[in-house]
Amino acid sequence: MIARHGMLLATGHLSKDEIFAVVDGAVEAGIADVVVTHPEFPSQSLSVEDQRALAERGALLERCFTTPHTGKVPWEVWVENTRAVGAAHSVLSTDLGQVSNPPVEDGMALMVDRLLDAGFDERDVHVMAVVNTRRAAGAPPL
Repeated sequence: MIARHGMLLATGHLSKDEIFAVVDGAVEAGIADVVVTHPEFPSQSLSVEDQRALAERGALLERCFTTPHTGKVPWEVWVENTRAVGAAHSVLSTDLGQVSNPPVEDGMALMVDRLLDAGFDERDVHVMAVVNTRRAAGAPPL
């Protein structure tokens, strides 16, 4: 049904083995757009090698602000995983909306600042924040 209707499949809070099974099944079923939800989150805790393998299958890796912001992973790990997998395979998301966290509109700016401070260039940030977000949302490229 997802492939037939051109929908996006996101993995949610599945375990590593389940994520690989779902992504492989999605590829086999002809699903064009798959997002691996916050791969650094403790319940997923995907290694760089795992993330690269999923990216090679065509999945986008969702880089969520809340995962490092709330201390679930160090910012340095989040940044290095993003760098290792690459902008072309990453999509930025805040995962905000909780009263104990910053407002959504502030979270994206804070996340972009972190990436720029870590040496990502504006082109790569644009790819992750705009190009890949439009792809995930099913919007036509700019």
